[in-house]
Amino acid sequence: MKSISKIVLAALLLLPCPAIALDAGTQLIVSGGAAGNGGGRPLDWIRAHQISTCKLLGWFDLPFVEDSSFGLAGQASIKYQQENSYDEISYITIVPDIDLLRYYYNSYDERGGFSISAGRFNVTDKTGNIINQKIDGLYFGYTARKIQFGVYAGYTGLLNSKNTLIINSSGKNYWRSLVSSSLYNVYLDRVESVNGKDFSDYMKKIDWGKFRDDIGRSLYVWAEPYFLSSANLTFPYLFANQTPYIEASIAINTEGPSKIEDEFDRFYITGGLYGPLIFSDLMYNVSTTFSTYGDSNSNKSAFSGLANLSKLKITYFTNFHSLALSGELVYASGDNGIYDPFYGFTSNPISYMRYSPEYSSAIKYGIAAAFKPTREFLVTLGSDQLFSYKENIVEYQGWQIYTELKLQCTSDFQFQVKAYRFLAEDKTFDNTGATVTAVFSF
Repeated sequence: MKSISKIVLAALLLLPCPAIALDAGTQLIVSGGAAGNGGGRPLDWIRAHQISTCKLLGWFDLPFVEDSSFGLAGQASIKYQQENSYDEISYITIVPDIDLLRYYYNSYDERGGFSISAGRFNVTDKTGNIINQKIDGLYFGYTARKIQFGVYAGYTGLLNSKNTLIINSSGKNYWRSLVSSSLYNVYLDRVESVNGKDFSDYMKKIDWGKFRDDIGRSLYVWAEPYFLSSANLTFPYLFANQTPYIEASIAINTEGPSKIEDEFDRFYITGGLYGPLIFSDLMYNVSTTFSTYGDSNSNKSAFSGLANLSKLKITYFTNFHSLALSGELVYASGDNGIYDPFYGFTSNPISYMRYSPEYSSAIKYGIAAAFKPTREFLVTLGSDQLFSYKENIVEYQGWQIYTELKLQCTSDFQFQVKAYRFLAEDKTFDNTGATVTAVFSF
């Protein structure tokens, strides 16, 4: 299979540069799962929201020089997904996408070096909760013994919105709130209004038949167009093995092929510190992010208000089957004190709660454990409590427990199981779910 992939990719690329050693492969990812408002009783699962997914992807790495420092890497995929629910619209999507297509150049030695990427690639911020998605653009990174620097700039308007979940000015994601019937992706209780209208009424008035004809059946839906840029500076082991860093990111709404209009400019600045705490096996990572947003109604260049996302994570590593124990505390501001609600850029639900909110107007703390009974088997267990924090009022939302099992059966086959249970204070938002995934590599 790999040899066939190499021949096809080489024929399609038709690049003037000679291929030194083309490496290529394919993966087939098949998964099925269900989530429902109940404890897993038979009737609950009949009424549950069910998702079946089949994704085929192909990747290649084509170096142009013998030391593989300069080359072209890419990945394309097509995904078929069917969603069924007792009380919602059944939904089928087919999503083709170019996940990665970048020229790269790497130059490193024992003293450090630099790397450059140009094209489509994935970016993530230092917290992992604000920006985590693809962009089309440029990246430059520099590494030395005492300093690391990275900067990128790109555009989101040519991405597929079905695979790129950007948060809008109402604190939700367009595709999830207007398209997906997923019970744990749409959070009606967290969105109070859309253009002055009650959100639940707004959803009921949508012409779903017209939507499925105009957008739902489209293979490629342009994402919201933003100019996205970020720069970060890290000082490895600056003092007492402690590593501080600072990162600034900006997203400016611009024009693009998408028909969605939502001028919601954003600016983030993050400061963080990580390293050993007391002894080398006990590690911590603390960060705080301040953000401000443009006025989406009148002046997109005006930034006003202030929001905050703060995180603290402590992890203890042991030698017993690679056991790692961790505890985490997260605060995302709401309308409290000097802060406005915090909104990230890429959609990232904070919990498994039915209609789960993003990292906004919330406090969450929890514990987790990860260990490897064998080298091929990884087990993760965790539990969290979630609180909403709006208008200086803290309200208990519920707690969750979850587990994830990953088994590398062979070098070409991986099996995964994920299960979770969210017990909400308001039983409407209870959620029980499980997903089974098989990954075949060729």
